[in-house]
Amino acid sequence: MTRWPVQKIRVGALTATVLPLGEISDSLRDWFAPEAQAVPDGVSHLPVNALHVGGPGVSVLIDACDPALYRGEGQATEIGPCLKMAGIDPAGITHVIVTHGHHDHFCGLADPRGEPTFPFARHILSPLDWGDGTLTAEAQRADGKAADPAALEHLFRLGLLDLGDSAPPLPPEISLIDTPGETPGHRVVRIASGGEVLFFLADLFHVRAEIDDPNLCPIWADDTALKASRTRIMAAIRNETARFLCSHIPDLFSTAHRSNAPS
Repeated sequence: MTRWPVQKIRVGALTATVLPLGEISDSLRDWFAPEAQAVPDGVSHLPVNALHVGGPGVSVLIDACDPALYRGEGQATEIGPCLKMAGIDPAGITHVIVTHGHHDHFCGLADPRGEPTFPFARHILSPLDWGDGTLTAEAQRADGKAADPAALEHLFRLGLLDLGDSAPPLPPEISLIDTPGETPGHRVVRIASGGEVLFFLADLFHVRAEIDDPNLCPIWADDTALKASRTRIMAAIRNETARFLCSHIPDLFSTAHRSNAPS
């Protein structure tokens, strides 16, 4: 487990459980252009959050990092126990949404032998991050030498990875929004129930400095596409007075409470 606690957020009749399944320790100065003064010096520690959405007839997981596999230790150990500790039955998960093709968002979906973590679930990935039986080079650009698409390749060979029109319908409370920029197939997830709306933005933003300045983009991104996606999604969040979460930021943001809302 990581230093961040599990969070549970009510969204109407649903419960969104934020699961910090891993941790990134890196110098953020390497992620952005040298002139990005808002980025802190030194090593930063960021959670790798997954999100489970549960409720009557609903059990959907969004992204899945296994800390041991992400660290390259070769032994899957922690994602199942973490879910169970949060009161989530891994066998009951019907859909796994992979927001985009970066290793820390999917490396917990199969062990090194190729055994799927969630054998009864369908796994959904944008076809824009996939080609010829594996992730595209463009989708893996941010991972560099650490890129390892093996988990998704295993699922693809087993017929458990759904792309494009093959993807099964999600529960009506959950929808996917194409938000290219971080990768061509990057998606944001919208959860709506009982008049409440929560957006999981994945890597639309990585750190708070990007929320404060949406023109600040990581060096691997398509700047033009990412800025357009950010503008569109933040407008939707404001229009719906919605809350939002990101993959690597521990905070829950709300446009309804200005003290916790991005400028």
